[in-house]
Order: sequence, then C-alpha cells, then structure tokens
Amino acid sequence: MIGGDQQLFEDVLGIVEYWVPSKAYDHESKFQNELQEFLDVELNDSEDQGPMGIELGPSRDYVVDREHGQSRADIAVDDTVGIEMKRNLSNSKAKRELRGQIEGYLDNYPFVIVVACGLEDTSQWRNLKNKYEGNQGIVGMDQGGTVAFVHKERDNYGKDPDDLRGGGGMFGDGLL
Repeated sequence: MIGGDQQLFEDVLGIVEYWVPSKAYDHESKFQNELQEFLDVELNDSEDQGPMGIELGPSRDYVVDREHGQSRADIAVDDTVGIEMKRNLSNSKAKRELRGQIEGYLDNYPFVIVVACGLEDTSQWRNLKNKYEGNQGIVGMDQGGTVAFVHKERDNYGKDPDDLRGGGGMFGDGLL
C-alpha cells in the first residue's frame, strides 16, 4: 500500500464513515461485531477496492481484531488503527471514561477512530471532538497520534449508505 500507516488510517476512516449500522442494537458489542465484519470484508475481500470502488492498493491481508492490544481496543486494524465505539454516549461519566480510553489508545496506536452509534449528549461529544480531533503528534510523546471522530445517527440505521450520500460524494456531509 502506498503511503503506509497514514494511507491505512485514511482507508479505514473512509470505510468507517461509509458504514451504516443495519439496525439499532441494544448492546455496544453488536455494533462492534458488525463494524469489524464490514471492515474485514472491505479491506480484505474486495479485490483491492474499498467502498464505491476506491482503490486500496496491492492485495494484503489486514488483521481486523476485536478487544485487541494492551489498551483493549474495541476494534484494531493491523496494530495501526485503534477504534473505540460508544453506543448512546450520554453523560459526563461516559465522557470521562471515553477520554481515558482515547489517551490509552494513543499510547498504543498511531491512529485512533472514535465511533458513536447514537448520541444522547451532543455537547459532550463536541467537547471531546474539539479536544482530540486532528490531534497529531509523535506517538509515545504527550501529543499522541491522530484522532478522528465519526457519529452514526440512529435515524439512518438500516439505510443503504449510497442513498444517504445525496450527491455529496462518498462522505456526504459526514453526519451518518
């Protein structure tokens, strides 16, 4: 893959943004399972093309694991991208917990993606996003790596991702 780890992160982020949960699950682990399977298929079984035919480069077998590494990432891709998923992020306790998880992930992964499947408290989400998103530094230093945030709106669950894009390109308005 041209671009190495940065390219893998961009590919994974694009796939996560494209993914739409098939339904509203009552447990976070069911969202995690669905996203893990989707990532595995898109990265490994798509004849070098991601969603909407995006070229992912030469064939390679990417490891897409659950509950992986020292920080126990919900999903990890090749020990390069750690993904933390939250279902209905709703209060300041959950925000503090998520902040600690992001910090732990940054100690172990150069790239972190935080996925919220439904939000009860958008101000808490925005505070975290403003603090961390785009945070780039040297892994192992205080700044950590790169962090991205993706919100999946409940109203879109079960819909075809292509129908949600409305001509705005693969990533539409980013509010899936």
